[in-house]
Amino acid sequence: MRVYHFDEPIADSLGPRQARPSRWRSRRLWLPIVGVIGIVAALTAVVLYLGRPSDGRIPGGTRVAGVAIGGMTKPEARAAVRAHGETVVARGLVLVAGDNEFQIDTKRIGLYADAAGAVAAAQGDPGFVGRLRERLGLFGSKDIPLTFLFNRGSYAEATLPVRQAVRFDPKSATIALDSRGAFVVTAAEDGQRPAIQTLRDAVHDLGQVGPKIVVPTTVIPPIITTEEAEAAATKARLYVATPHMVTLKEVQREMPRDVTLRSAGFVQVGKAIRFSIARNVLRAHFSRVFGKRERPASNATFTINSKGQARIIGGKNGRGVDVGALAATWEADPGAVDVPITFGVREPALTNDEARNLGVKEVISEFFTPYGGGGRVNNIKLGAKILDQYIIRPGKTFSLNKALGERTLARGFVAAPMIAENNVLEDSVGGGVSQISTTVFNAAFFAGLKLIAHTPHSFWITRYPMGREATVSWGGPEMIFQNNWEAPIVILTKTTDEGITVRFLSDPLGRKIEAIEGEPSSYTRAKTIRQRDLTLPPGATKVKQSLGSDGFLIEYGRKIYKNGKLISKEHWTWRYAPEDAIILVGPEIHQSQFRIRARLQMGRGRRDRERVDQRAIQTPALPRQGLSNACQVGGRGAWDLRGCRIRLAIES
Repeated sequence: MRVYHFDEPIADSLGPRQARPSRWRSRRLWLPIVGVIGIVAALTAVVLYLGRPSDGRIPGGTRVAGVAIGGMTKPEARAAVRAHGETVVARGLVLVAGDNEFQIDTKRIGLYADAAGAVAAAQGDPGFVGRLRERLGLFGSKDIPLTFLFNRGSYAEATLPVRQAVRFDPKSATIALDSRGAFVVTAAEDGQRPAIQTLRDAVHDLGQVGPKIVVPTTVIPPIITTEEAEAAATKARLYVATPHMVTLKEVQREMPRDVTLRSAGFVQVGKAIRFSIARNVLRAHFSRVFGKRERPASNATFTINSKGQARIIGGKNGRGVDVGALAATWEADPGAVDVPITFGVREPALTNDEARNLGVKEVISEFFTPYGGGGRVNNIKLGAKILDQYIIRPGKTFSLNKALGERTLARGFVAAPMIAENNVLEDSVGGGVSQISTTVFNAAFFAGLKLIAHTPHSFWITRYPMGREATVSWGGPEMIFQNNWEAPIVILTKTTDEGITVRFLSDPLGRKIEAIEGEPSSYTRAKTIRQRDLTLPPGATKVKQSLGSDGFLIEYGRKIYKNGKLISKEHWTWRYAPEDAIILVGPEIHQSQFRIRARLQMGRGRRDRERVDQRAIQTPALPRQGLSNACQVGGRGAWDLRGCRIRLAIES
C-alpha cells in the first residue's frame, strides 16, 4: 500500500506536471479583437455623423428648371425660382390653333410659377443613405421641373375661343336623291376636339414648352363612313334600276318605278346605315291594287265605366299583302326580279294582349276646361282626336308639339286667335291648341308626373287656373312632362259643345297629389290703348282687343305622396301682364280746313246740284258726316252728290 504525504503536491502525485502559460501571451490574443472593435466604432461614428439630419439647406448640385439652388436655404431657393418663373411668365402665353394665334392674358388667368412646390420637391427627404451619399460626394446632381399654376375658371373662360377654333363636329356620310332620281353620296368628314387635359398639362409646363403652345387635338371619326354609305347606296341603285315583277296566284304585275323610287330609303342601326324599303309605301300601293281582298286591322282601345275603371274594347286583326316579307326579300336581294306575293295577317298597332299587359286600371287624374265658339273649337276637337288613346310608357317623355305635330291647313287646322307678341291677340293657324295643352298639363299635374317644361299665358285667361296652365306654339314654347312612375299612362280625351276633358288612365300606385294655390298679388291695372289706323274712315274707331283682366303675381305648386309618404314638393311663380284694351282709331277730321254747312234743298235746279257735285269731287277729304243716305261714295275718295237731296255749302 502506498502512503501519501501531505507535503507532497497532489498534482504531482497524479501524473506528469505541465507548464502554466504566461500572462503576456494571453494579452496578445485580445489586442486584435479590441482593435477591430475600435475601428468599427470609429467608422460607425463617422457614418452616423455624415448621415446626420441636414441643416435645412438644399442638397448640392440641385437645380430647378436650370436654376442652381444647391446649398441655399428654402427661402433663398424659393426667391431664386420665383424670379425665374416671373421671367417665363413675362414672355407671355400664345396658343396656336391652326393658322391662328391667340395671345392669352397671363394676368387674367392668374399664371404664376409654383416655386414653393418645386423647392419642396428639391429639398425632399433623401433619408440616411441619401444624406451619407451627399456628404461623400456620391449624390450627383438633379434638375427639378418647374410647374406653373393658374385659376381654372379664368383659364377656361380665356381659352374658350381657342377651343372653339379647333373644335368641329364630325359629319357622317349622307345619301340624297337628286332631281334625276339618282342616289348621291356625300362623303363623311372627321371631326376634331381639343385635347383639354393635354393642353392644360402643356400650360403647366410652360417653362419647357412655351411661350407658344400648339393646341393639341383629337380626331373624332364620323358615325357613318363614306364606305358604309356607298355600300347602302349601291343596293338602292340596284333596287330602283331593276324592273320588279310581283305575282299573286297567276296574276303578274310590274312594280311602277315611282313606287320603287319612293319606297327606297335608308335607316341607321346603331352606328351603321343600311338600305331599307318603306313598308308603308308598298302597303299603300298594294292596297290600291288588291284593296278588295284586304281587310284593315283595328287597334284595341280603352274606355272607362261609371266607376272610373279602365275597360278594353278589343281590336281585330286585318288581312292584306305581306309587305314585310316582300320588302325583306328585296332588301336582301335588291336585284330580285320575280317575287311572289303572299297574303297574311295584319296585326293592329296595339293588340288585345298588349293592351291587357299594360296593367292600366283606372282614372288617376282628369281635368276639364270650357271653351266658347269660333274656329278655335275646330282646332281643339281635331287635336283632342289626335291625342286620344296616346300611350306614355314608364320613363318616357311626352311633348305636346311632338304628339300633335305641326298645325297646318292641310291637316285640317284653321286660323283662330292666339296671343302673339306684345300680348296682342292675332289669328294664327292652330289657335286654341293651348287649351288642349292646359288641360293635358293639369291632368299631368294631378297625376304626379314630372313636369319638365310649361309656360303660362302672358295674361290670365279666366277659364284656366291661375298659373297652372300652359301655352304652346309650333317652334316653342313647349309643354313637356315625363312619366316617372312604374306604370304606363293612357290619355283619353273627350270634347263636347261645352269644353274638353282629358283623363289619364294608369295604375294608382298609391299616388296622391295636393295642389298649392296662392293668392294673386302685386296687381297691374289693365288700361286702354288707342292706336292710329289709317285704313279706317276719318274719326272711326274699332275695338281690336277688349279690356281683360289685370296683371298680377301668382304662386302655385303641389305636394306628391306615394303610399302616404311625401316624395316631392314643388313651387312655381308667374307674373301675368295686364290684358289691355286696344282701340283702333281712324285719321283725324281737320275742321279748320273744311267747314261744312248743310241745309235741305228741295226742288232746286240742276245747276246748283252740279256746282255742289264739282266742289265735292275736288274735296277728297270731305267727311261723310252730315250727308244723307242717298249720297253715294264715288271714285278717288270723293263724295258723289248726284241725286243727293242735301245742298252743301263748302267754305275753306
